[in-house]
Amino acid sequence: MANISNCEIPENLYYYIEGKNTVWAKLEGTDVIVVGITDLAQTMAGKIVKVRLKKKGTKVEKGRPVATMESGKWAGPVPAPVTGEIIEVNQEVEKSPVIINQDPYGRGWLVKMKASNPDEIKQLFFGQQAVSKLQELINQEKLTCKRL
Repeated sequence: MANISNCEIPENLYYYIEGKNTVWAKLEGTDVIVVGITDLAQTMAGKIVKVRLKKKGTKVEKGRPVATMESGKWAGPVPAPVTGEIIEVNQEVEKSPVIINQDPYGRGWLVKMKASNPDEIKQLFFGQQAVSKLQELINQEKLTCKRL
């Protein structure tokens, strides 16, 4: 686990990084991924007060929203890291969104997806490449991560 400016970056996850939008994906098997937002994203958002997850069975294109979130200072989409179908949603975060701030890589996961094209997963940032890319964003935004 890399730790830059108090931001945790697990090196065993895949990352979709598009501007300030940073989403992680954990591979389960060959074509199923668990999706959530990064420590950086939850820090930039602040206390998350509302989460709306797309329904199970929804087909989502890469870059299109799997969820929308609201905090005191931000509202916006959470993009899908790959194209696929939502096969499970984390209802716990819909009931208690602050879990995402407290445990973004654990209990704060958002959805599980079955990837239409598992090769898309390999196109995401991983390992040291992901750490470098996220470090650029941390430096650019002058971020220091914190959890609620």
